[in-house]
Amino acid sequence: MGMTSVNQAVIETLSEQIVAAYCEAGLPEGPTRGKARARLMDEVAHAIGESVGSRTLAERGPERVNAVLADWEAQEGRSFGLRLIEIDPGRTVATMG
Repeated sequence: MGMTSVNQAVIETLSEQIVAAYCEAGLPEGPTRGKARARLMDEVAHAIGESVGSRTLAERGPERVNAVLADWEAQEGRSFGLRLIEIDPGRTVATMG
């Protein structure tokens, strides 16, 4: 079975789901939220985009994204309490918990 590549639309959709859930969990409202959200979106999209195919994304994506989220929390100095559990690139769904 050959690998299929993950297109940019899938990367953007998954990144948006992850960042939206993360922001709702505790990114404070205010003038800096937009910049912080954009920076987190770029970092998450990069972590997802490192995967070369949908199988790799499903297998290694959560680990890569969770590393980004852990780094983000270290920079922010607090835990948001969410981690990526699963990525289903076929349905373009990210499960947070």
